[in-house]
Amino acid sequence: MAHPPRQVLLIEPEYPLRLSLKTMLKAAGHAVCGEAAEIAEGARLLRSLCPEAVLLGGGQGASLSDLGLLAALRIAPVLYLSQEAPLQAERAAKAGAYAVLPRRSEAEVILPALEVACARFAERQELWRETEELRDLLALRKTLDQAKGILMRQYHMSEQEAHRRIQRYAMHKRLTVKSVAEAIVKATGGKANK
Repeated sequence: MAHPPRQVLLIEPEYPLRLSLKTMLKAAGHAVCGEAAEIAEGARLLRSLCPEAVLLGGGQGASLSDLGLLAALRIAPVLYLSQEAPLQAERAAKAGAYAVLPRRSEAEVILPALEVACARFAERQELWRETEELRDLLALRKTLDQAKGILMRQYHMSEQEAHRRIQRYAMHKRLTVKSVAEAIVKATGGKANK
């Protein structure tokens, strides 16, 4: 099964190896959207180009901390090409690598690893998105509970009635329940003792 063409960023200090990787990727139908010899330039390109994957050569100057810096941006999976691949695999994985490969790997090794890394990264992005949604829901729930508590105390109403009033006000003013609840809490100094 053919995989879709990928936009790949190459960060490799050695020009001959960078050229070899570029040729291999293009022959496989992928596009090299950017190249860098230094990590600082690579990080800048990663932010501006938003590629689908990064091949980071672990040659002179590129370290596991550089790998961690790129991985922490959460823009694309980083495949780490290391001279000491078997020895660094565990540390590189902890730093955020989606694959650790021998520095001079052939297409038969790099291309499948690229596809697996992209698939795993897509799964992880979905988990990050779901986690953020759950955090937002939890924050909303806390704020809404505070706002209901304030209304219950000030107006001696039940929790259901406080919730209905917040909902009705939000609909009437074309606001979100969250913004109404936040306004209630803010108006009382942010304190809602339960």
